[in-house]
Amino acid sequence: EPAFGLRAWWISPALREQAARLNYTVVEPSGVLATHLTELIQRSAAELLTRADTQKLLDTLKERNPGLVDEVIPNLLKVGDVQKVLQNLLRERVPIRDLETILETLGDWAGRTKDHEILTEYVRNALARTICNQYRDRDGAVHAVTLDPATEDLILGNIQRSEVGSSLALPPDRQAEFALKVRQQAESAANSAGGAPVAVLCGPQVRMWVRRLIEPILPQTPVLALNEVLRGVDVRAHGVVSLES
Repeated sequence: EPAFGLRAWWISPALREQAARLNYTVVEPSGVLATHLTELIQRSAAELLTRADTQKLLDTLKERNPGLVDEVIPNLLKVGDVQKVLQNLLRERVPIRDLETILETLGDWAGRTKDHEILTEYVRNALARTICNQYRDRDGAVHAVTLDPATEDLILGNIQRSEVGSSLALPPDRQAEFALKVRQQAESAANSAGGAPVAVLCGPQVRMWVRRLIEPILPQTPVLALNEVLRGVDVRAHGVVSLES
């Protein structure tokens, strides 16, 4: 199956009813094509968002909330800065429809930092309800694998910050080991989650770096910070990722 890589078969129309009786999910070719195109657009949304597109979004927002846009642009941030934050959100499939909340959050924090990655994390916190609801199953629960405290401390202790940004000093072999262990836990969890999406759940200080570490081998696995899970939501943990000291 082209969009998500699931195992699938082409069948003739005459076999449709038989396949349905055998509990197969039967999808029309047009549906497969539409799903595939939608998936491609979502994967490439960050690259498709240009500075001109960002300006158009801001112009539309300015029509209903001119004070907010004037407060942030260009006094605190440039259009290019907003574009980079929106691209970071889209790269992890976070909807940017609520541009008003996004810009309000940027206005609150841009006076303290201009780091696009840190600003993105603040915005994610403000969009916690939207993010959390994306990964809830039919019962309203979130399925996840977690990190043990020692592993989080190891990642946190290797984050190096400077005036031009931050970097992770964790040795490459340890990074690869961590990503592999996350994949093992995530694959195991998928078998017991009943088809629901499985997220990696961790502290907000390391969320961005956990995402970067697993992205090469788990590009579609969401990484959620603890403060992005709404209070009262049932979190069903299916495993713990642990790196030996």
